[in-house]
Amino acid sequence: MKITIDELKALPQQRLTFDFNENLEQSAAIKPVVGDLTLSYSVSGLKLVGRVKTLLKLHCDRCLRPYFQALSIDIEERFVPASHLPDERDVNLRELLRDDFVEPVPNDGILDITDVVYQAVTLATPSYCLCGDECPGPPGPKSQEQNAAAVPGSSPGGKKKESTAPIDPRWKNLKTLFPNEDSQ
Repeated sequence: MKITIDELKALPQQRLTFDFNENLEQSAAIKPVVGDLTLSYSVSGLKLVGRVKTLLKLHCDRCLRPYFQALSIDIEERFVPASHLPDERDVNLRELLRDDFVEPVPNDGILDITDVVYQAVTLATPSYCLCGDECPGPPGPKSQEQNAAAVPGSSPGGKKKESTAPIDPRWKNLKTLFPNEDSQ
């Protein structure tokens, strides 16, 4: 969704309230991002405010299972003409204020609302994903019976079976390392 600044200036009160409903490609959102946004124009620039929400499909970083997470984001972005941007040298010498976090008005006069929402969703997506407090964590070691069943030459009780397969002659010298061990 793109809105031109000239169209916005022509509206009464220079304000546009609209419903946002778009699929965002290349994001974790599996449902359309929906919400109500208001774009207003003033001499100092543009202001986009509102709230959007969507559903994300993430993968837990601990147990690696997929899970879903609802996401609701408050958007408040300001766009000012390049002449109103603070001087970079001035900003480096003082503490940053809320009014310092602005974007320049696009040179072509067209504001891409979809891109602004995409950036907000991307920034609000968790960088460390955890499916919840009850996350089972990584798969633990198998039980002894499962391990014993998986090891050739052993029985489920953990006792070794007598192997009838001959030992490879290249491995015979290893038996000298542990002469007291019964190693087959």
